[in-house]
Amino acid sequence: MPGWRLAVVRGEAPEENWTSAPSLTEVAKCGAFPGTFAGPGGRRHPVAVEWFDIQDPDETADSPLHASWGLPAEGAEQAYEFLIGTLESGGGLDRRGRALAGYVAGYLAADATDLLRIEVAAESGGPPLDDELHLLTRQWRSTWRLSLAPGPTTPDVPVGVEYRIACITALLGEFLRTNNTDAVTFEVSFGTHEVDLDVADPDAAFRTGWTGDGEWLIAEEGDDEDDDVLWALDAAALKAALAASERNIVEAARAATVLWEFDDSTPEIPGDELVSWLARDLYATIAAEVAGTSGVLLAYAKKFPLEEVLHGEGDSCLLLVGPGRTALVYVSG
Repeated sequence: MPGWRLAVVRGEAPEENWTSAPSLTEVAKCGAFPGTFAGPGGRRHPVAVEWFDIQDPDETADSPLHASWGLPAEGAEQAYEFLIGTLESGGGLDRRGRALAGYVAGYLAADATDLLRIEVAAESGGPPLDDELHLLTRQWRSTWRLSLAPGPTTPDVPVGVEYRIACITALLGEFLRTNNTDAVTFEVSFGTHEVDLDVADPDAAFRTGWTGDGEWLIAEEGDDEDDDVLWALDAAALKAALAASERNIVEAARAATVLWEFDDSTPEIPGDELVSWLARDLYATIAAEVAGTSGVLLAYAKKFPLEEVLHGEGDSCLLLVGPGRTALVYVSG
């Protein structure tokens, strides 16, 4: 979300339970919240504390996922309102940003029993800052502190492609699970090739020059659908497969939650589903890295669009080819 700085810090909670707003001295005992702490916009000094009992009696709710849809569980409602309200006051919060912010709020409050909202000043004895948000949640002896403040519209340090992909795939694993313990995993590996694709038939040229790195081979005439090979996808087939995969992962993510049992509506794509935005971002990031500005992109795939693998059955892969680079997306359940 451009224009904002965000920090999330873990710490320890004091032994004393909170049944009302603790004093600043008591709050200072939290490992994530010393008397003076470094917020995302610089040093900050706590000046006031507001306490909320956020224990959720409904232990079956999937708080982070539901909050990303704009339907936070009871325990996440207060954190959700604070975070969304602050972001909306700064303007520019679109549906994708709202879904991501909702997930953060739900994750912050998941299994927590206490929520503190802390007013801070930029200097000791100074006036409270009204454009920042500082929250602290507590779960037994652990705390999480979230600090949100206006920041530059572009990051100070550009995010590397590998790091961005790692973040996306980690979140996808949180949403797409085949059971209580196993997640659907996305592995992305980049490579190079020396095939000249600036020819009349780039597909034929690549087939001739591609070695498959000793593992992935492109299907030839006569191969069976069950063979462990990659089948060519033209531009229209790739677009259709990506759209079908997106629908399938949205359905798989929702099917893993209690809420889905009471909601038979068809979600808008893309809309409030963070998993949908993540899938688009993953493909766009990989395609841009492989194709660059040339626009040349060949595609070969096995068991694509994603469907069976989302239920823990088998694996799937997609090979994207640009002028000099390749990317293999391997998905397993």
